[in-house]
Amino acid sequence: MKIVLAAAFLALFAWVPVTAHAQDDADTGSEVVAIVNGEDITRDEVVTAIVALGPDYQDVPMEYIWEPIIEQIINRKLIAVAAREQGLDNSEAYLQEMALIGEELLQQMYMQERVDEELTDEAVQAAYEGWLVEYQATGLGDEVRARHILVGSEEEALAVIARADAGEDFAELAKELSIGPSGVDGGDLGWFRYGDMVQEFADGAYALQPGEISGPVESPFGWHVIKMEERAALDAPTLQDIEPELRDTLARDAILAELDSLRENADVEIMEPVPASE
Repeated sequence: MKIVLAAAFLALFAWVPVTAHAQDDADTGSEVVAIVNGEDITRDEVVTAIVALGPDYQDVPMEYIWEPIIEQIINRKLIAVAAREQGLDNSEAYLQEMALIGEELLQQMYMQERVDEELTDEAVQAAYEGWLVEYQATGLGDEVRARHILVGSEEEALAVIARADAGEDFAELAKELSIGPSGVDGGDLGWFRYGDMVQEFADGAYALQPGEISGPVESPFGWHVIKMEERAALDAPTLQDIEPELRDTLARDAILAELDSLRENADVEIMEPVPASE
């Protein structure tokens, strides 16, 4: 997230024109772009506010949003000053809200430190190597070519298997018995990957080696008998291809591990009874 925000910040920063007030034509981000009752508004504040708008605004030309954002910051500062003059910053409601915000910020900062400690380049590389071993062992990255016969019940599927085991040609059985659209082609589904099929079918197909016929496989479409024709190993995704997913997994694991550790060393007693069902 920090890398993404930094990249977005720099991209937006490049759009900002350097005015006559910039020193030595070097944009340090501290250049004053407006003054409200003696309080400076810097270029950094404006760019940060623009980044906070989210990705939907990042392609909007800077000239369309620069002045409106400055106006928005001015309004916010004026409202905040008025609120302090009224004493709202000392009100119980304000202090309670600030305490909650502070607690949430502490939680985020603490967990971010734990995640940063775990998400080293070495940890990501090790996670990728472990993932790669499992990926290659399961064969889920293969591309396969298979035939299938779709019928309406498990009993019919078992009868199909019995006939195929007795030596009848699988493609001819598909033409005769399959209620699926591929039946006319002898059940040939062509080449496909694991994610191309519903999970039940994909699991049944990828459990086979070339020449093998499955047991009855149930899917939302009915009952399948699958014959594996060919398998071809594809190049595995690179670290760069799956790095975001790996980092998400490592971050989640780090957070859960830290929570487990904190609870193990804490004295926790839950007093609230479970609400009765209505």
